[in-house]
Amino acid sequence: MPDLQPRILGLGYFVPPNLRANDDPIFDWIHEYLQKNPGVSNPFQGYNTRVVLGPGEDLMTMMAPAAMNALEAANLQPTEIDMLLGYASVSPWANPNELSHLHQMLEMPQSTYVVPLNNEFSNFNAGLLFADALIKAGRARNILVVVGGNWTQHVDYRTLQSVSAADGAGAAVVGLSEDPTLWQVVDQNTVTDTSFFGSMFMEGQKYGQVPPRDGHQALWSEPVFQITVNGMKGFGQFGGGLAPTAVTELLARHNIEPKTWTLIAHQASTVLFDMWQSQLQPAQMIQTIADFANMTIANIAVNFAWSVANQPISQNNLVLFALSPDMHANALLLQRGAAPGTQEVEESDEPELLE
Repeated sequence: MPDLQPRILGLGYFVPPNLRANDDPIFDWIHEYLQKNPGVSNPFQGYNTRVVLGPGEDLMTMMAPAAMNALEAANLQPTEIDMLLGYASVSPWANPNELSHLHQMLEMPQSTYVVPLNNEFSNFNAGLLFADALIKAGRARNILVVVGGNWTQHVDYRTLQSVSAADGAGAAVVGLSEDPTLWQVVDQNTVTDTSFFGSMFMEGQKYGQVPPRDGHQALWSEPVFQITVNGMKGFGQFGGGLAPTAVTELLARHNIEPKTWTLIAHQASTVLFDMWQSQLQPAQMIQTIADFANMTIANIAVNFAWSVANQPISQNNLVLFALSPDMHANALLLQRGAAPGTQEVEESDEPELLE
């Protein structure tokens, strides 16, 4: 009998063609700040360019083509999707999430259940995990997972963290297949340290008015990402300390040896990449940080889909490693069977950068 299991039938991504270099005028304030404070670490380290939305472009500019690319790879139509999981960040409205707009754009059936997953930045991992469980339970047959981020429009360019901001969207279709060479969700592991909760967040910035205007004491900006001093401390400690244990515990649970697996991780900085490479010892690390920068919610989804044509995954064990500002880290283990007559390709210990 055929071994029908939930597997990833197709992947897709889209990044804007617009590139923002380190010398872009939008970073003028930061360059002046660095000149006046020579002791501050260089926030541009590891970044060459960023993929950014242009004027008149928005989340649907990226999420719609990413979804269609995944559907095409899976040889499915939007009408064949039972559930749409994922998240759009930052959505124009607090509610509903822009994921519902994607349903409209793709002309999906009325019966397609749209479920936004607000757990940045592990939204894609959660989508794959839930899709696998729902299909195994017989609650759905084909599920589309789509995440997209437009954070270049939601950072303050007088803060150092704005240097890494980029935009992008990625998607995956999960459905039943007997093809063992397709990726399948195997297990997950999560660690959470909420002692730093509230130190990294997104909200509107408050600007005082003297005198008050129309009875209001303050004006508010669009929501922008903010990191407190405690947040910087916590992110460094958590990202380099506790977070990697989500991966090591997962690998140990399945007796997966070092250098027999591939890592796709949240790409916040090359400093973290170097630490993870040393601590975790993957055979291969897929990343695009030099040219794409930090696509926030979409990092893992984009790099997973991007790897298909640009840097094929060499191992049959794959870990998707998400790091989130609340702070939690999720490691999702995917596996595939080797195609007949093929062997895994040995990779160097050093993470590869785009040329």
